[in-house]
Parts: sequence; C-alpha cells; structure tokens
Amino acid sequence: MKFQLFSRAFTVAVLFLLSLSAMGKVGIGRLTIEGRLSPEGLDEALPRLGWQLHSDRKKVVQRSYQILVSTSAERLECGEGDVWNSGNILSDQSQQVVYGGKALQPNTTYYWKVRVVTSKGSTGWSETDHWSTGLMDEKNWQGQWIGTDSLQAHDFNGKLSRCTGRYFRKEFDGHGAVRRAFVHVSGLGYYALWINGERVGTDWLTPAPTDFTRSVAYNSYDVTQLIGSHNAIGAVVSAGYFFAPRQNFQTNVRTTYGLPRLRLDLTIDYADGHHETISTDPTWKMNVDGPLRYGNLYDGEMYDSRLEFPGWTRSGFDDTAWQPATLCQKPGGMMRGNVTEPVRSYETNRPVSFRHIGNRYLIDFGTNSAGVVRLRIRADKGDTIRIRHAELLENNDTELYTKNLRSAEATAWYVSDGTVKTWQPEFTWFGFRYAEVTGVRQLEADDVERLLLSDNLDRTGNSIRFLENDTLNLIVEAAYRGIRSNYKGIPMDCPQRDERMPWTGDRTTGCLGESFTLDVHPLYTKWLQDIAEAQRADGALSDVMPAYWRLYNSNITWPAVLPFACEMLLRQYGDDRPIRRHYATIDRWLRYVKDKSGKDGLITYDRYGDWCVPPETLDVVITKDSTRMTDGRLISSCYYYYLCLQMARYARMTRNAADETYYDREAKATRQAINDTFLHGDSYANSTVTGNLMPLAMGVVPTDRLEAVKAKLLRTIVETHHYKQSCGVVGIQWLMRYLAGIGCGDLSWHIATNTEYPSWGYMVRNGATTIWELWNGNTANPSMNSGNHVMLLGDLLPWAYELMGGISSSTEQPGFKRIVMAPDFSVKECPGVEASHQSPYGLIESSWCRQGSVILWEVTIPANTSAELRLPNGRKRLLPSGHYSLKVKP
Repeated sequence: MKFQLFSRAFTVAVLFLLSLSAMGKVGIGRLTIEGRLSPEGLDEALPRLGWQLHSDRKKVVQRSYQILVSTSAERLECGEGDVWNSGNILSDQSQQVVYGGKALQPNTTYYWKVRVVTSKGSTGWSETDHWSTGLMDEKNWQGQWIGTDSLQAHDFNGKLSRCTGRYFRKEFDGHGAVRRAFVHVSGLGYYALWINGERVGTDWLTPAPTDFTRSVAYNSYDVTQLIGSHNAIGAVVSAGYFFAPRQNFQTNVRTTYGLPRLRLDLTIDYADGHHETISTDPTWKMNVDGPLRYGNLYDGEMYDSRLEFPGWTRSGFDDTAWQPATLCQKPGGMMRGNVTEPVRSYETNRPVSFRHIGNRYLIDFGTNSAGVVRLRIRADKGDTIRIRHAELLENNDTELYTKNLRSAEATAWYVSDGTVKTWQPEFTWFGFRYAEVTGVRQLEADDVERLLLSDNLDRTGNSIRFLENDTLNLIVEAAYRGIRSNYKGIPMDCPQRDERMPWTGDRTTGCLGESFTLDVHPLYTKWLQDIAEAQRADGALSDVMPAYWRLYNSNITWPAVLPFACEMLLRQYGDDRPIRRHYATIDRWLRYVKDKSGKDGLITYDRYGDWCVPPETLDVVITKDSTRMTDGRLISSCYYYYLCLQMARYARMTRNAADETYYDREAKATRQAINDTFLHGDSYANSTVTGNLMPLAMGVVPTDRLEAVKAKLLRTIVETHHYKQSCGVVGIQWLMRYLAGIGCGDLSWHIATNTEYPSWGYMVRNGATTIWELWNGNTANPSMNSGNHVMLLGDLLPWAYELMGGISSSTEQPGFKRIVMAPDFSVKECPGVEASHQSPYGLIESSWCRQGSVILWEVTIPANTSAELRLPNGRKRLLPSGHYSLKVKP
C-alpha cells in the first residue's frame, strides 16, 4: 500500500514537472543598475536595481524577490550576501528597487543576483551581474590637475581658437600579480588614454560635457589585464567644450573655462594584499608639441603624423625632452563618476557614390548624420590631406555646399609622414552626408568609411513601421537619424555648424518621442542635473544648458524642458527620483518667472514665440505675416498654467502642502486671466492654430466654449491650411496627439502624411534624410537652414507610437507597469502599423492590420505587467502578460 502511494505520488510529480516544461519556464533576463548594464564607476550611494522576467506563459506576476549583493563573485556563488541580503520581500516591484545594504565603498566592485517567486513558480537565481563604484567623494582622490593655465607656443585664443593637444605620460613598475586595477580619469575637454600601448576603452569624446565649474565628469575602467611588471600610462587631452571653439568673441554670452588638463587615479590591488595608487602630479611628463595640432568642435582637427612619438605609451620611451607636468587650476566642479553612457561608434557606412573630380574625391554616404571619416591614407611625406564635410552639394552636384555651416570650417587635416596609415579625427565630429578629400596620392572607395558617433543608448526593440506608407516610414527613419546625430553627452540642436548647443526648447516634448526611439534614461538623468546646476542664485534658467551660451531670462517655454523631462522619466521609466531631486529647482524657477514677468495674472514675457512657424512663401525664412504669429503672452501664460498644475501634483507627491495650495491658486488665477484677456467668441487672440490649440490641449478653455473653440481650430486647419503644418516649435509639440485625442485621428494622419509644403513629408520628398530646421529649408536661403535639427518633430513620434502603434504607459502605474494599448483604428486610410518598444519590463509589441471588415491585432505584454486594451466600441479589456491575437471590429 505504501509502495502504491509512493508510486502514485512519484507519477504525479513527474507529470507536474513535464507539464511545467511543456508550458514553459519563468526566467530572469536583463539585470540593470540605474537602468544600465553593468556600469563601472557609479558615484550613486543608493543605486536602483532592476530585472526583467521572461516567459512564454501568460499571467506571470512576481510575488516576491530576494537580492544578494557581495564583494566577490565567489562569495555570491556560495550564497553569501556579505553586503546585502534583502531576505524574501513580498512585492511585485522589479524595477527601481533601491539598494538597501551596507554603505557602498569607493572604488569597489559589487556582485549581485536575484531570485523571484512568481504566480507560475520560482525562477531560481539569476546569472551574476556586477557594478562598480567610482571614488565617490573629492577626499578619495589623490590625483591633481596637471596641464597649463597659459597659452602655449602654437595656441591661439582669437575667434577661431586653436589649442594643441596636451600629451602626458608616466612610467611605473608593478609589484607582482594584480588582483584588481581600475583607472578613474578625466581630461578636459576630451581625452584618450593608453596603458602599455593599449587603448583604454572604446569610448569617444569623453568625458561627457558639463558646466565644469559645477560638475566634472570622469570615467572608470577596469584595466586589470593591462598592468604588468613595467608600465606606462599615456594620455592626450584636447579642447572640447572646456577651451571653447570660439574665444574672445561675444564674451557677454559665450562661456569658456580654460586650457586642457588631466586628472587621473590608477588604483591597483595586488594579489598579496598590497595596494598602490598612481596619480597625476608633477612627476608626470608633458609635451604640448605633438601630432595633434588642434581639435576644435566647429573647425575640425589637424594631425601632423611627422610629429608622432613612436612608443610613447609604452615603458622604456625616452621622454627626456619632455617637460615636467605642471599643476594647474582646478575647474571648480564636483567630480561625478559615470554620469551617462559614453559616446561610441554605433554604425559604419561605406560610400554609396565615389567620384574623382580633378584633384578631388567627392564622396556620398547616402544619408545625413554625424561622425567622422576614416581614411586609409597613401601620400608622400609632408603632403597635407584635407577632408571637408557638408550636408548638401551645389554647382550641379559637383561641389560641397558649406554656407549653412556659417563660420564652422568643419575640416579635418592630416599631414603625412610618408607611410600608409589609417586615420580619423578623434576629438570632434561633423554633421554631413558628403565629404571631399584632397591631397592623397591615391584613394579608392574601399579606403573610405564613415563612423557614426552617438551616446551608447540602446535601440533594441524600439521600432515602428506603417504598412504601405513609405512617406511616414522615411520620416520616422529621418527622425531617428537626427536624434542620434544630436547626442554627444548632452542633447544638442545640430551637429554641423558653429552652434552644437544644448538648446532646451528642442526637447520639451521631443524628449518623450526620443524615449520611444532609444533608451534615453541615463542621458536625460544626467542632463537634468546639468540644468539644475545651471540655475542662477535668483532662480533664472538659461535657454541653453549647460550655459555655454549664457541666455538667462524669464522665458518659460524653453527651460520648461526641466519639468517636462522629469515627467518623461517618471512616465517612461517609472523613475520619480528626478522629480524629487529637482523639485526645488523647478519651484525656484517658476517663482522667478512669476516675479519677473507676472502682471495682471499673465506671464507677459516670451522670448521666441512660436519659433519657426511656417512662413507664407517658400522663400521667406521668418514669417512677416502677423496673422501667423501667436501672441507671446498667450503662449507663456498657457505654459505657466500647465506647469503650475504639474507642480501642484509634484507637491502632493513630495508632501509639500503649502506649495500645493500655492500652485493650485496660481493655476486658477492664470486660467482666468488668459480667458479674460485672449478669449473672444470662438477663438483666442488672433486665432492662429497654435493660439487655439494650446488653451485646448492644456485645459484652459471654459467648458461652455470648448466645442466652439475646438470647431474653430479644426476649420482653420482644414479650410485655411489645407491639412498642412501651421505651427512652429511650440504648437507642433501638442498638435498631433490633441487632434487624435478628440477623435480627429484622420486629421492627424493627413498632416503626418502630407507631402506638400509645409510638412514633414515635404522634407523627405525633397531628399531630406534628417529633419530640417526650417519647414522650407531647401528654398528659404539654405544658408540659414540646418539640415539636421529635431525641434520640428514636435509630438510626431509620441503620436506614432502611442496613438497609432497603441503603446503608452498608464499614469497610475508608470514605467509601463500598466500598459495602455489604444491604437487609433478610426484612421481608415491607415492599413496597419507594426510597433514595438523595449520597456523597463521587457518588449511590448502591438501590430495590427485591416482584413476585410475586421482588424487583426497582435499584442505582446511583458511578464510582471498588465495592459489595458481600449477597443473601438468604448469597452476596455484588462489583460495580464502574454501574447494575444485578437479580432477587432472598427
């Protein structure tokens, strides 16, 4: 009898295990620290941990988790969390889990893993992951800043500034087997580092730019495998944003900081327990007359290979002719470790056209983008090779068009030592589709490639494709190309001309669209800190931040990116820390705006209006038609009202009851003043599209006038503007989503797919592969047009992903913990959309197409999330995780 019971139990157990295998297991996938993969050198004392659950089963919900963190992989393997053992935590939280162990120590590697119990069983332990801390505090640094505080022989601080590269080196002996070696380094503006002849890391344009008087970014690298018995460190530092590309020019606005300098700590832990730190100090050697003649962000780079120092990054090099390094002034900012993902080369392009015209080679890479040209150079000693860059051609497509670069020379120079070498600029970048090469003895198409440079932000899983609509797909690709081109440790306006500034207004809504395209969490977290550090003592914010151009005023529409980006990080990543950290900054700024510009309940100052509103004709750059211009007071007051509501909500989050009352009162008074001043019958002010759109989209319009103002807006778009663009930078940030949100998705569709001027489709129809600065950038004096700007994207990408693809995050459970899936099936001209987004919890997919009288809709909902599907009949359907195939009647 006992045997029969045992046999029956054994059979049941086997069948259960077989059924689990057949149904699929639940596993742990992507592990992150601060949303990043195995970051090195974090200075965050309380990092947030996250993990994704993977399963082909439905209804997977996390019930509990346990985290172990250890100081060694061996301890962790044995189940020892000597730094943190969370114990079993009953929670479904799998993102933004705040570290809760012992105080993290500087310059330390931590190993961690997690296991989870779900509604479908336990996962077992994840794979081991790690992160490391930086030096975490100024007191832990030993290295001093070395360089020069005075101009050297070949430096020039005129308008077209020039600064030779600073070369530094140091030799030292090792003391046996190395257990761990990390280098923490910052070279301002940009640096490159070698140890024993090996390039350290694969990063470009490091460190990330900041206001160097407030923060100085540094990088940390594991160099354990590079340390030997006899060692040499070599570094070259170029100007970057530190020694500004324009000197002694418009000094009332432009900021510069100083000449290139280096700070470094190489920490070595030996197997025998001995510890050593090699730090920058006056024992290092320096040379300011090496091959890097200059690196200038606007003008390019010059490299003279005849002046190279063969072997200078290896031990045994004779540096007796080099001078002792000198200590120089500290930049003033706090050292901040690993503030964002580094710039990397993310794509390599070969020429699509290669022409030999006289003594020139004219090269077309097929698309506009940002990076550098790499050449295999064959030339005689002393020959000078020149690489020029441009977005356009002229003179029957035989010459580069460079007028729109303004004063930027955008040229790379290489002086040959007579040997065959492969070379590319290291300390600048260019925005270009075309390149012209002169000075080489011989050049073939296979000798040329373009390296595209951008922040190392993940695109995996983020895509949208419109079925049977090439125009929209070309626009989306142009948007991606432009977004990627304009990330270099800060979001910039353009990558090619003498600007390349972190203009704030371009990203107020743009940041939301960018978050669907790339994982922008680390970049915007860093940039918000830059913005906070740019705030003046009186509360003012600049229109450019970091304030490399000091444009401080009481303008509200451009610096509004601070609260808007905080909202984006909460909504898209579930990260409320930026709101809490920058609450006081936003509060001071809004009170400053009110104090400086508040009058009669309105905000009366506006600097830019609805910037770049489409002009009346194709040859006009800035409209002179007053009927197209929206009253700046209406714009700024609407923004102030909207931000007061947002701040009242943030005050509730942060339990600031007095502030909540204040901002609720401000919002109410401002709304009343806007309507008393600007609302006349069925429209606001002079009834521009932006003038009526903003009060509607922001909730300003009184209930009894709502339908009338809405009808006026629609008539203006259809009858006056014939489905074409009629907004500038401000209005375009609200247009597409508002129209779709009120049931006029077909109108949004017409605007998005229009190919007549002014429209996005007009740009791509006329050959644009990135988004222009001007709606008529090909005709209205092209010298005024950047061919690679993102500001006119407005809310196109949020509309595409959220309202056509049907992927958005709920506000109640942000970060896609609860997904809202509501494609606009009412747009009958759209045959279907294939959309996907890599959320913190995993891949979300929403693909639909029309088939006869029904819509076939495929959705994928990641484990440990749920989705609210909103159907055309007004019904809502809540689905747990899993893959679903649905038939929907439109």
